[in-house]
Amino acid sequence: MRVPRIVGRKEIVLSPWVTVLEKEVCFDERKPADVYHSVAQASYVAVFAMRPDGTIPIVRQYRPAVEGYTWEFPAGTIDAGETPEQAAARELREETGLGVEKLLRIGGYHPDTGRLSVSSYGFFARCDNGDRSAAPEPGIVVRYVRLEELSAMVRSDEFNHQLHVALIASALVHGAITLP
Repeated sequence: MRVPRIVGRKEIVLSPWVTVLEKEVCFDERKPADVYHSVAQASYVAVFAMRPDGTIPIVRQYRPAVEGYTWEFPAGTIDAGETPEQAAARELREETGLGVEKLLRIGGYHPDTGRLSVSSYGFFARCDNGDRSAAPEPGIVVRYVRLEELSAMVRSDEFNHQLHVALIASALVHGAITLP
């Protein structure tokens, strides 16, 4: 027998966005299977973008999960039939009005392997100056910062979405940016 192996699985759909997974995992045939739970969500993209002048769009929105406003990169879930690249370009356009000139995939992540069943994709985008008449999605405020300011926001925990902070590190590793 190959161990560990999944010997039972149940899905409890709570909403279009959240499913609770219950998995029975056999680690040893001589013992009963252990039960594990995780939360499944749709795959997700986040975009660290930069305009020609070097400014970076970040978005502020209310997040009920943390009961407060957060600063993040433009991001969202991948729609049915969409590639991660298409979703990244769409989310950037919807949230900021910016168009992608060059898109580089800089990461594929599993945000919390012990509790979440979700795949996340990180991108770095060189973008245009955008459509100045475009309005962000309702509830979103767009701010343009320089890399120095973004770095200061990370140090002060003002920009603290863990996956989005990881995207900055991925951009550094892939040579998309250099710190000042």
